Amino acid sequence: MKKHYKKTIAVFGCTGTVGTYVLKELLHKNCEVRGVLSSPQRKPTVTTSNFFNLSYISANIENKEEVEKACICVDTVFLLTATHPNQIENEKRIIDAAKQKGVQQIVKLSAPEINPIELVEVAKWHKEIEYYLQQSAIEFCCIKPYAFMQNLERNTVTIKRFKKIIGSMDDAPRNYVDARDVAEVAVHYLLSDTLNNEFITISGPEAVTYTDIAKKLSYVTNTSIRYYNVSKEEHLTMLIKRAKLPHWLANHIIELDNLAKKIPELEKSNITSLLGKHPRVLDTYLLENKHKFIRKPIWKYF
Repeated sequence: MKKHYKKTIAVFGCTGTVGTYVLKELLHKNCEVRGVLSSPQRKPTVTTSNFFNLSYISANIENKEEVEKACICVDTVFLLTATHPNQIENEKRIIDAAKQKGVQQIVKLSAPEINPIELVEVAKWHKEIEYYLQQSAIEFCCIKPYAFMQNLERNTVTIKRFKKIIGSMDDAPRNYVDARDVAEVAVHYLLSDTLNNEFITISGPEAVTYTDIAKKLSYVTNTSIRYYNVSKEEHLTMLIKRAKLPHWLANHIIELDNLAKKIPELEKSNITSLLGKHPRVLDTYLLENKHKFIRKPIWKYF
């Protein structure tokens, strides 16, 4: 890139958890930001009214022509699509479109290295996409974070209704990283002049058990919350029958709980070495978001 060149960065997945943080962080940098919405009806998380460097385009990622239009006059792509059985095809389509339209760099949000990879089906999807990206001849960086702290919000229904976290992880610890830290790492690479075809693992500051999390939530919400451990089979049935999750997603959650039991997770962060600052900690995240885990009273008295 030329010294004073102002990049145009297209952000796929700009309305999701990480994508929103990436978008917001980029808005305060010296670049043009193009959020890619999945449809014209999709509501942006950030309006263009206060940011002259922000624009949006609609592109159905299952449509080759629409994806190519989203990549016109783009220097760098942030590649993030929803975890879904079609993810491999969708992300390959974006890589092809980026190459076709002369995109110079791709920063992909991927998954941590897992060995053996057969333990987690979704990890196999990401590995296939990573290989495809390597063959594209586009400069790239794959960011591979551990579990997001924000993923705990998937438990809000059982926490608010029954004061329980339900899982099949036993007392195995899991590493959690704040999605905002992941976004900052992504932005660091999105703004880089060159990418070295790297694979960057991102870990949080500690590994904690569900029992630990229940205690922390009990403290910040001033309610008694506990972890309810069940068998893999019972957990799968709950996710499919009660939570109404699709079978593939329920299996993914079971695989992740099983992974934590089989392979010890990191107990320290590498955020400091990547960003030159300390990572956000779980206690801070839980305090900031305690309202999401507290059930509102049915009756309000005036």
